[in-house]
Amino acid sequence: MSTEWSPYWQDVRNLRWTDVDEVVLERVANTLGWGPERTLLELGAGRGIHSGRLHEMMRCEIPDLYEVNPEMLMYMERQGLRAIGNDDELKQRYDIVWSYGVPEHFEEPMRQEIIDRHFELAGDWVLLVIPRSTWLRKALGRHDRIPARDFTDSELRERLEKGARRHWDELDGVEFHVESFCPLFGVRHIPQGFYNLTDRLVGWALPGGLLLGYARRT
Repeated sequence: MSTEWSPYWQDVRNLRWTDVDEVVLERVANTLGWGPERTLLELGAGRGIHSGRLHEMMRCEIPDLYEVNPEMLMYMERQGLRAIGNDDELKQRYDIVWSYGVPEHFEEPMRQEIIDRHFELAGDWVLLVIPRSTWLRKALGRHDRIPARDFTDSELRERLEKGARRHWDELDGVEFHVESFCPLFGVRHIPQGFYNLTDRLVGWALPGGLLLGYARRT
């Protein structure tokens, strides 16, 4: 497995909630829509805070949270979340499979294989939120959090199409959408604390700082 998981991301204490996360999840929830009967799986769930909040917004079934880091799994279990660390515990199919900040950490061949895994398990929706290496983050040398290699809009769309073709058999009736967006403009107040302020100034909140892409069976 060729990846750039730095020590920063291995420490559960570094996966904190920010105002930017709230804006991102509002966008995700609005995209997926309200649906209490749907099943949801997050791949690479970390501490589970993202799907936990998304579940509240969408009122879908309690999500399954897949993670391989033992520390993250232990944290989620202590929070009473449905943490899964073994493929055998996964359902055969989920209505929605999504991830927040996973594929960009991988190089080939895992980069495409990670995206393909979303399609293997998804029935109707695959949705990816991908933080990007903003120019200011690069200039400040934040190598502890910069992904392995940045995504472009066209690359994400091509990889979504490839995954759908491999695991959904055909592209007819599949809607694809990729957009760059700036969560900064959705933050409604000055963030509290150093972490929030720093993330707002030099992180993924800058223009072009996040990619959102999805494939949906219509």
